Amino acid sequence: MKYFISWTHSDPVYQHYFADVRALVSPPNVSLAWQVSRWPAVPTELIVDSGAFQYHRAGRSPSPEAVVARQIQLATGLTTVVGICHLDVLVAGVRDPADAARRLAQNLAQARWLIERAADILPENVEPIGVIQGRDAEQIFYVAQALAAMGYQRFALGSLAGKVASSRDEVLRRTEAALEAVGSRIHMLGVSSVPVLEALTRLGIESADSGAPIKEAARGGIFYSEPFRRYKLPSAHFREWQRNYSFAEVLESPLPCACPVCQDDPHQLMNPHGKVAVNLRALHNFYHLRRDIEGPQTD
Repeated sequence: MKYFISWTHSDPVYQHYFADVRALVSPPNVSLAWQVSRWPAVPTELIVDSGAFQYHRAGRSPSPEAVVARQIQLATGLTTVVGICHLDVLVAGVRDPADAARRLAQNLAQARWLIERAADILPENVEPIGVIQGRDAEQIFYVAQALAAMGYQRFALGSLAGKVASSRDEVLRRTEAALEAVGSRIHMLGVSSVPVLEALTRLGIESADSGAPIKEAARGGIFYSEPFRRYKLPSAHFREWQRNYSFAEVLESPLPCACPVCQDDPHQLMNPHGKVAVNLRALHNFYHLRRDIEGPQTD
């Protein structure tokens, strides 16, 4: 499975330190003036999602036209492959069946809007991605088939973040439904759980994105691979860590590691304070999480 790092403007630029980095960017997570051309090095592959989750949380309802214009602007200057998600409509947490049906219909309508205009408005290196939304495995199967019938060849499965935390089995059921409907060319949006990422790899999903390296780094989390392990810096937040990972251990000193941060000075990982230290741990965590998912790299 291909691993994409979910990136925001305050994160380290992973491809400055590692080769063959794939990245996902959500337009609301960067400034309106920002473009990928500002990166000192470009990723091997990029996905630009629609920002639907952030827009929903902010109570905003942008038009599909405005969203795709921003996605294209953001990726201007890249010649590598860029996938852009149509403006999807969230259905997670919707209890009213009528409201859910309305949202599913709107999701498909906005997907159709993009695929019908793709040849006219998308640059040659940009591919449309159909976002599969649904309240259960049956709806996931139906929506995935409908997107394929429209002409989509790349897909993304969304609205799983809450389910990853509460019901991993349900995440896998929905994933299997999508695989049955359209095959393996599916990207999983926003999966932070390492065990779920490992399970998706075994299922044969094409790719997934995660912000786990920086999120765990901010909480004092440190990853190592072969086998994959999590540790925690000594801090007052260890009880919070134990609630999430009952098997967590406190790391008193860094372990042997070949990542760029540790090759420079492994003790940089052990500073619990400051954004510089968080970003260094994020780079280290990215190195080990990607190794766990994709295998050893040549960086």
